[in-house]
Amino acid sequence: KECYLMAQIGLRHFKYSKLSSDNKYSGASVLAGAIEAKMSPNIAEAELYADDTLKESAKEFTKGTLTLTVDEDDDSVFAPLLGHHVDDETGEVIRAKDDTAPYVGFGRVIVKIVNNVKKYKAEFFPKVQFKPFFPDSKTKGESIEFSTPSVEGTVYAITETVDGVEKEIWERHNTFDTDAEAQEYLDNLMKAPTSGTGGQGDS
Repeated sequence: KECYLMAQIGLRHFKYSKLSSDNKYSGASVLAGAIEAKMSPNIAEAELYADDTLKESAKEFTKGTLTLTVDEDDDSVFAPLLGHHVDDETGEVIRAKDDTAPYVGFGRVIVKIVNNVKKYKAEFFPKVQFKPFFPDSKTKGESIEFSTPSVEGTVYAITETVDGVEKEIWERHNTFDTDAEAQEYLDNLMKAPTSGTGGQGDS
């Protein structure tokens, strides 16, 4: 009997793309260097009892919390991602009370070992809205420490057509033999529509 073994050994390629009001993406861009990612889905549950017996139960995704730790909070990326104003001439970032972060699609690649063979799992969250953040600060002591910023986003479902049926999709993924194939999968999901087409298709 074959023994199926799997272990995650890496994380790479944080990518994002702005999502328009008609659910079209603008093309994949690099968010930052990937250090850590955590996803916590919120599941609504309901149970119906009758005659002292459980008759029906339902579980449904409502939203999720995505927390990313990155190597750099580059203003040219994160200010627009969080809805802040950037002065084109000076590069100054201005945070206003009524700033609204845009919805984006977000993807990542997880590196795994499956039966001693390296695999690349590309995960994609089609609708995420990130929250403003401030990285922690600390003075330098006798030893050097790296401080890495974290950003938190809310994951929502989006209506997509799968095999001719409309579904509320909040995550999709696929596993590939090469890193290049995994990146291509994410890039295609976030691809900007070409002129004359009706937008992104199913994958």
